[in-house]
Amino acid sequence: MSFPPSLDSDSVNLSSLSIHLPNGLGPSAFNLSPPPPCPIILNISMSLRDGSILDTATGDSMSGLGVNYSAVSKAIYALISSPEKVWNGPWELLRKVSTIPLGLTDVDRVKIGVIMPKALLHADSARYKATYSLKEKEVVVENRRCEIKDIKLECIIGLHPHEREEKQRLEVDVEVGDVDWDEWGHKDFADQVYEFVSNSSYGTIESLIYSLGSHLFSLPILSTSPSSSLSITIRKPSAIPFAVPSITIHRTKSNYPLSTSSSSSSSSADKRIFIAVGSNIGDRVDNIQKAINELQNHGCQLKNTSRLYESEPMYVEDQDRFVNGVIEISTTLSPLDLLRLLKRTEKSVGRTKTFTNGPRVIDLDLIFYGTEQVKIGERGDEPDEDGVGWLECPHRSLGQREFVLRPLADIAPNIVHPSLRQTIHQLLSRLPQITPPPLQPIVPFSGPSKPLRLSTPSTPYIMSIFNATPDSFSDGDPARTDPSYALEAVEKLFEGDDHPDILDIGGMSTRPGSDPCTEEEEFNRVIPLIQAIRSSSNDHLRQVPISVDTYRASVAKKAVEAGASLINDVRGGSEPGMLEVMAESNVPVVLMHSRGDSKNMNSAEMTDYASCGGVVEGVKQELNNLVNKAIQSGVKRWNIILDPGLGFAKTHQDNLVLLKDLNKLLEGDLKGYPMLVGGSRKGFIGKTINKAKPTERSFGDAALNAHCALSGVVDLLRVHCHAEARDTVKMSIAVRDA
Repeated sequence: MSFPPSLDSDSVNLSSLSIHLPNGLGPSAFNLSPPPPCPIILNISMSLRDGSILDTATGDSMSGLGVNYSAVSKAIYALISSPEKVWNGPWELLRKVSTIPLGLTDVDRVKIGVIMPKALLHADSARYKATYSLKEKEVVVENRRCEIKDIKLECIIGLHPHEREEKQRLEVDVEVGDVDWDEWGHKDFADQVYEFVSNSSYGTIESLIYSLGSHLFSLPILSTSPSSSLSITIRKPSAIPFAVPSITIHRTKSNYPLSTSSSSSSSSADKRIFIAVGSNIGDRVDNIQKAINELQNHGCQLKNTSRLYESEPMYVEDQDRFVNGVIEISTTLSPLDLLRLLKRTEKSVGRTKTFTNGPRVIDLDLIFYGTEQVKIGERGDEPDEDGVGWLECPHRSLGQREFVLRPLADIAPNIVHPSLRQTIHQLLSRLPQITPPPLQPIVPFSGPSKPLRLSTPSTPYIMSIFNATPDSFSDGDPARTDPSYALEAVEKLFEGDDHPDILDIGGMSTRPGSDPCTEEEEFNRVIPLIQAIRSSSNDHLRQVPISVDTYRASVAKKAVEAGASLINDVRGGSEPGMLEVMAESNVPVVLMHSRGDSKNMNSAEMTDYASCGGVVEGVKQELNNLVNKAIQSGVKRWNIILDPGLGFAKTHQDNLVLLKDLNKLLEGDLKGYPMLVGGSRKGFIGKTINKAKPTERSFGDAALNAHCALSGVVDLLRVHCHAEARDTVKMSIAVRDA
C-alpha cells in the first residue's frame, strides 16, 4: 500500500516503516481484548510546499533540509512504539502520526497508510489510509479508506463440468470508504466476505463479484451511510496456466438500489417487508391464498413469494404437518397497524384460538419490517380486541426457525438480521444439517387435490398423458375426442391400486408438423372431460390433480374453472394473455422451453444454440427469462415448475446432452425450482434405439425414466405408461438410495 508520487506537488516518501506495537492494535484476529502485541508497517507520503526541493538543493546540507526523513521516521517510531502507549484503533494512531510531518513548515499535507499483517485469520492484512492536513492549526482528515487485502478462500466457481466438481482457490481484496468509522470493524467485515464467497456457487467471477457487492451493500455498515463506496477485486489463480486473471469493480449504494436499507425517515412503502405464512388445518394451500387475497384487498401489494414447504410441527408434535412460506409485501401501514391487519386477516380466514403452538387454519407473522427492530409490549401481554398483545420484529428466535429461514432464503438470502448481524443465508447454514431435511418443498395443489411433497434428492411423481386428440404422434384416435369415450379410457387408468399421481389432458397435438385445431374444438375435447372427472364416483380419479396441456389462455382459463389443477404450457407462457391467466388462476404451472411453433421448431434456425454457449446454457438462459416474466406478471414463485422441452426446438444430440446435464439446468437463478421431464415415446428415443413406431419405444422410455430418477433433480415424469414408469422409478430409486 505504498503511495504513488503526487502529480500536483513534490513529495518526500517513507515506505515500509516496520514498527512493533507492544500493546497491539485492535481488533485482533481473534477479537482479543486487550489485543496482543503486533507488528505494523507504515507508508507515508509528505506533500511539500512549492520551492522546498529547490531550497534544499541550493543549501545541499543537513541544516538546509526541508524534511529530514530520517528524523521523521525516528520520531514516529518513538511516538507509537512506546511501551506505555495504548492505541484505541488505527485511526487514532494515524492521526497522531500525521502531527509529526505536519509540524514541519515544508509539509502541506500527508498521506499515511498502516498495514496490519496479523489482523485477520483468512487475509494477508487489514490496511488503513487517509490524507491529513492543517487548517487553522487543527488536523483535518480526508479520504479515509480501509482495505481487506488478499482474503484466501475456496468455493465452487466456473462453467466447465470439471470446475463444478471441487472447490477452487480465490483471492479477494475489498476496499471500503465513507462509512461510519465509529461502527467499523475490519474483522467483522472480512468475516462477512469470507462467509458469503465460501458458501457461493457461481459460474462466472462476474456473477460472483456482482452478488458480493450487493450483499455487502445490504450490511448495516454500508447501507446506513449515504455516501459509502466499495472496490472489490477477485483473483482466480488456477484459472489459466501462465497468468492470474482478476476482475475489479468500483461501486456505490446507487449501483444496488434494492440491496440498500431504507433510512428510518423513509416511508413504509419503501421498506422490504416480509411475512411468514403457514397453515396445518383443512385446505392448507387455499387458506394461505385466502389470506393473501385479504391482505391485497386491504391495500397490501404482493411483491414476491418463496416456494411453499411442508414441515413437521414444532413444540407440539401431535398435529398435522404445516405448509409454510414467506411473502414480501409493500404497504404504507406502520408495524403496529400491519400487525392488526394480520390478526384481523387470520380471523377472517377462520383461525380460532386453540393453544400455544397448536394447530391453526392460518398463521401470519411479521418477520421483517425493513431494517427496523420493532418491540411493542412484552411477551405474554393480554391481547386487545384485534388479537394484538405484543410484537417483536424480527422475532428473537428467528435464527432457529428453519420453517421461516428456508423460504425467506428463496427471495432474500442476503438481507441482514439487524440484531444478529448475519444474513439469512448465514443463519440457515448454521442450522443442523438433517437427512432427510425436515422441510420439503411442495407442488401446491388445492381443492379436491392434495399438495405433492417433493423430496431431496428427488423421487419423480408420475404424470400420465391422456391425449383427447385424433392426431397425437403416439396415441391419436378420433374416438378420444368424444367425452364419454375419453372418460371411460381415463377411468381404466385408475383401476386397481396403481394409478397416476397427475393426469395430463391435452386437446390439441403440438407435435412437430401438426396443424392446430380451433379453440372451439380444443374446448369441446377438454372441458367436458375435466368436468366429468371431477364428478366421478371413483375417489382417486375425482381427486387426482388434473393438468391441462395447452398454450391457449382461453382454454387454460376455462379448464381451471372446470376443475383443472395445473396449466402445462409448451410455450412457457409466451402466448398473449397466458401469463395473466396463470397469475389469476393461482394454480401450479409448467413453463416449458421451446422455440417457434409446430411448423418451424426443428428448423436450423430454431435449433441453433451456438450464440448461447450450447444447448444447456441456452435452455437455462431462456427458461430464466420465462420465469422472470412470469413472476413480473404475478405468477407466484411457489407455483412454477420447469420443463427443458425435450423434442421441442432441439436436435437429436441436443436432447441427449440436456438429459445428461439435467442438474446444470437448475444452477444459479433456477436453483430450487421443481423440474418436469417429458420424453416419453418421442422421436429422439426412436432414433436412438431404431424404433420407428412410438408404441415400440417402451424400453427406451424406461432408460430415460431411470436416468431421470437417478439424477435426483427430476420431480415429475410425463409418461404414456404410468405403471411401467412407476416400476422403473421404484427400482432406480432403490439402487440410488441403497
